[in-house]
Amino acid sequence: AAGQGDGEATAADAEAAPEGPTPECTPEEPAGTGRSDEAAKAADEALAEAATTAEAVPETSPAAAAPATPAATELAALQAALVAEDAVALAAAVAAAEKAGIDQQELAAAKRTLFQLQKQKREQTKREKQREDALEALEAAMAGADADALDKAISTAEQAGVDLLELEASLERLEELRAVERAERAKVALQDVEYAIGQEDVEAATLALEEAAADGADEEALRAAEASLSDLRMRLDPEGEARRRRLEARKAKESTRKWNYAGKSDNKLINDRFREHEAELEKRRMLAFRARGRFKDEAEDQGDEGQEKNLRRERAEVAKERGHVPLPTVGGSLGFHFARAPKEESEAPRRLTLRTHPEMGAGIDLHAGWWGMVVDGIDPEPGQPGLRLRDVVTEINGTPLRELEAEDCEQRFADLFGDGAVVTVEPHVALSAVVRCRIPIDQDALKSDLARIATDWEVELTVQPGSGPCEARLMLEGPQSATKACKPELEKLMQHYVEA
Repeated sequence: AAGQGDGEATAADAEAAPEGPTPECTPEEPAGTGRSDEAAKAADEALAEAATTAEAVPETSPAAAAPATPAATELAALQAALVAEDAVALAAAVAAAEKAGIDQQELAAAKRTLFQLQKQKREQTKREKQREDALEALEAAMAGADADALDKAISTAEQAGVDLLELEASLERLEELRAVERAERAKVALQDVEYAIGQEDVEAATLALEEAAADGADEEALRAAEASLSDLRMRLDPEGEARRRRLEARKAKESTRKWNYAGKSDNKLINDRFREHEAELEKRRMLAFRARGRFKDEAEDQGDEGQEKNLRRERAEVAKERGHVPLPTVGGSLGFHFARAPKEESEAPRRLTLRTHPEMGAGIDLHAGWWGMVVDGIDPEPGQPGLRLRDVVTEINGTPLRELEAEDCEQRFADLFGDGAVVTVEPHVALSAVVRCRIPIDQDALKSDLARIATDWEVELTVQPGSGPCEARLMLEGPQSATKACKPELEKLMQHYVEA
């Protein structure tokens, strides 16, 4: 029975064992106990390799095997151009994407980015051009001998972004030219000293000698000129020159005891006595000169009657010298009046066709406003015939740009912007006016009211004082439509000031 049980167990083990050769058993490990470590490791590696191969096999679904659509291809090209920030490639990608009919939101974002890239490129080109022009002007100024022109060229180069290392040679050249100019001025000043001494003009010689010393003239030449001037003083005024020499000798004498020319000392009581004495002397001088008609008060301190009296006296003196001088007449009547209207106020809107450059765009700088896109600058390339600075683009390809938020206006313009786009523009208008009232105008209140109107209508309103306190001059500037719409409210406000 025991042997039969052993045989049944062995058969069961054989059936449970996997197919294949039975692993060899070592004398210490009896057969039927399991696989060795090396066999288990090899099996695990095979299973891992099979799993990797299965993951690497691509799925052959109908959707994956289908070719990409043109819209998807152009969208990928558009996104690549956006990442590269290449204006030329982005412009071509936008044009191709429009034809392929990709998503409008993607296209609008790409157009806005293209608009900004072209603007940045124009600004960069302008900076580079300014830098090149500044370097050329700097080189020409260095070749010349005009220190002022070189100084101006250096300032222009610094504003254009030229660094100090590039300006080092120019600064050295400027210092050389300044030194030459100082030497030339010192030479001329010494010649003036000699001429003044020959004419026995002590004051002119003294001033010329001071100028020569300030310009750094040669020490020997200065000493010689000073000696000649001293001899001239001695010849013309011996006592005065002797006094001056004694004073100079006392100043130059090295001693602990110094002359107190300021009238001050370390003793506070003595200083107070000096100040009291000076105040008393000044009071006596004032009384003496007032008795002679000197030191009269200013007319502004005498009130309106004193000012009017002083004005009549001055007019009488002028009339005595030049004949009759009529009193000025106050032009115009009371109220608010606009000056003659400029031609831009009645000019009809213009329709223009924009030109574009693949990299520079339209070559115009604009900012969005309530009345449209305002032109801030126009580049020579590609050029926009008929377009003027501060013009307002009110429509593009028949789509209005008015009464929009700044971001929406700029986005709409960027969506429709391109080569051959037709725009409608209106001119910038500047109107002048004058208001005359019965009472003086409160300038602060007027400026505050004008600022409110300017903000409401997006115009510029400035005020300047008129010929008197009851008059003010106004300047209204803005787009043609804005000035027309703003005038009624402005006239109503000014009528309030007139009737006050």
